[in-house]
Amino acid sequence: MRRLFVQFYLLLIISFLLAIFMVGIVYKQAVDNIGERYLSDLLRTTLSLIEADLRGVPQDRWSETLTNTDHDFTFRVKVEKQNSYALDKDSQIALDNGDIVMLEDKYLFLQKLEDSDYLLVAGPMRYLFFLHQLKWFDYALLCAIGLSLAIPVFLWMRPHWRDLVRLETAAGQLAGGNFNTRVQLPARSGVRQLGNAFNHMADNISLLLKSKQALTNAVAHELRTPLARLRYRLALLDGDDNSPERQAMERDISEVDQLVEELLLHAKLDRPEAPLKLSQFDAIAWITERMQEQAALAQSIQWLPPAGQPLRIQADAHLLTRALDNLLSNARRYAQHSIQAHLLLDNEHYLLTVDDDGPGVPEADRARVFDPFVRLDESRGRQTGGHGLGLAIVASIARAHHGEVKIERSPLGGARFIIRWPIPFIQSVT
Repeated sequence: MRRLFVQFYLLLIISFLLAIFMVGIVYKQAVDNIGERYLSDLLRTTLSLIEADLRGVPQDRWSETLTNTDHDFTFRVKVEKQNSYALDKDSQIALDNGDIVMLEDKYLFLQKLEDSDYLLVAGPMRYLFFLHQLKWFDYALLCAIGLSLAIPVFLWMRPHWRDLVRLETAAGQLAGGNFNTRVQLPARSGVRQLGNAFNHMADNISLLLKSKQALTNAVAHELRTPLARLRYRLALLDGDDNSPERQAMERDISEVDQLVEELLLHAKLDRPEAPLKLSQFDAIAWITERMQEQAALAQSIQWLPPAGQPLRIQADAHLLTRALDNLLSNARRYAQHSIQAHLLLDNEHYLLTVDDDGPGVPEADRARVFDPFVRLDESRGRQTGGHGLGLAIVASIARAHHGEVKIERSPLGGARFIIRWPIPFIQSVT
């Protein structure tokens, strides 16, 4: 709220000052012209009377004459040499032309006496002093008005900010997976329409997710039924159980069954509210075990042991094992000679990396390979196997741990897959 308040308040103050400046220009020009004309006429008349008194009087007696003359002025009048004042060229020309010159810093008015180098000096003028004080009073008044504008700005903004905070909280809950959250705003709220639009959006999102989940479950159920029938009928068929045709049919059925399982897992992980079953386990021993199982499927590849010190990590062991298996299986399909996996600590985050020396992933395709059923055209095509859900499941598991997954260039020359998620607990193995 502080930032929004300051921005709005500064905008209001700038607009206020611009308006005051424009009005002040017009006001100053009008008032100054009238005031200066009035004051000039008054002083010109006064100085004309004084000049009449001094006419015919020797210059050395002008000061004495002014002292003895009683005009009952509210300001002092004296005669001084012109060189007693440091005047600029324009002021000297004005005095030579018979004009009245004002010294604002001394509150004095000067007029040159005819045929002499003497000046009639009137002042200091209380009026000029008053104008000077009034100017500072105006500045102080403008500052007070500007500061006082903060009160109505705050009173106007506070209810709007309170309602916006409710919207922000509801949006955070919705993003966190609570699709039943709704925002309730007062009838007089200035952002009530925004709140209604948010609730409508939340209703649609909840409906879409429920429909997606229902569709996935229905498709999985409908696929499992004919698969079970096919397995049963295949078992009843006469003939050699080890025939190539029969084994090919069983592999196809198993592949479809596995695809159904991956669809269900992906749909489950796609829900943000899916709870994690956290547990602690030894990271290095866990990685080593997973690599040994994959090594049995690709003995021609060198499986480099994981680097790093023994460490206990806290995560959902089942899901994280599935993610690591998918990454190792992906590396096994594309690696040429070597695969390595290890876990590091970086700024209160775990970094689980899997490297291979395969063809790698083009930088332009690194974001979309985590989308479901995405297959790259060249190096990672259908001939390498898989259902197109493995990396999508890895990304979902990373999000479930409040982390992320990305691809970089591997030091081995191929692709490096990195799962990064925050560290809830760190305990060294003893």
